[in-house]
Amino acid sequence: MQLENLTSFIGTEVKGLDLREPVSDADFAVLRDTLNQRSVLLFRGQHINESQHVAFSRRFGPLLGHVLTQFLKKEHPEVYVLSNVSENGKPIGNHKEGWNWHSDLSYKAEPSMGALLYALEVPPVEGDTFFASMHAAYEALDDDTKARIRHMTATHSYANYYGKAFADRNPLTPEQLAATPDVVHPLVRTHPETGRLSLYVGEDVVKQIDGLPADESAALLAELNAHAISPEFSYRHKWLAGDLLVWDNRCTMHRATPYDDQVYRRVMHRTTVAGDRPF
Repeated sequence: MQLENLTSFIGTEVKGLDLREPVSDADFAVLRDTLNQRSVLLFRGQHINESQHVAFSRRFGPLLGHVLTQFLKKEHPEVYVLSNVSENGKPIGNHKEGWNWHSDLSYKAEPSMGALLYALEVPPVEGDTFFASMHAAYEALDDDTKARIRHMTATHSYANYYGKAFADRNPLTPEQLAATPDVVHPLVRTHPETGRLSLYVGEDVVKQIDGLPADESAALLAELNAHAISPEFSYRHKWLAGDLLVWDNRCTMHRATPYDDQVYRRVMHRTTVAGDRPF
C-alpha cells in the first residue's frame, strides 16, 4: 500500500489496495490514521459490488440509512443512490443533490462520521466534487474571530435546506419533517479522535447563528462560509469510473457541481458511517 498526498492540507490517494479483498487490520489502522490527519482518502480503479462496498464501509463504523428512503437500494439499504437516471419512469437516485457547500447530515443530532462515495458511471466532463478542510479554515482565522466564535452555536435545519435546494419538488411529508427536527450544534467543533478544532458551518442547512440578531447572524454566517470555502483550503476531485472517495465528515465540507444531465449519465453509490454528537 502506498500513500500519495493530493494537496498540502487535505486528501491522500491510496494505491495498491483492491477493495474486493479484505483489508488487513494493520493496513486499515494506517487508513484510519490517515483519514484522521488528511480528511479525504481516494481509491482509484476499484471494481466493487454493493456487498463489498458495504463491507468495507462497516470497517469505519455502523452504517446509516437516509430520510429519502426511495433512493436506498432494496438489497443493501445502507447504499444511497445519487443519479440522474430513470428506470420504468422513476428516478433510481437523488439528482441535483449537494450542489451547495455542506457537511452531511448536519441537520441530525448525531451527524455522520463520514461517507464512502463510489462512482459507477460519470460524465466525461464536469460533475466534479469540491472538498474543503474545516481544520485549515479554522486555523487560518485571526485570533479575535476565533475567540468570538469559539463557544457560539448554530441551528441546522433540513427543512430549511430542502426548501431552498428542492423548491421544485413536492414538500417533505409530515413523517420526513418529524424525522428531521431542527438541531443546535457548536460553530466550532472538536475532532473526537485528534482533538483538533474546525469550523462547523454550511450553506442553506445552517439556518442561523444562535443568540445574534437576524442581520448580524446572516452576515457572520456568510463571512464564515465564504472564508471556509476559499480555494486555499479546497481540493477539486475529477471523477473517474471506479473511484471510491472516503471523507471525514467531522472536519470537511463538500459540494457537487453541475454537468450536462441531458446528455450524460451519472450513477453514484454512497454509504454513510454513523457519528457522534458534535462538541
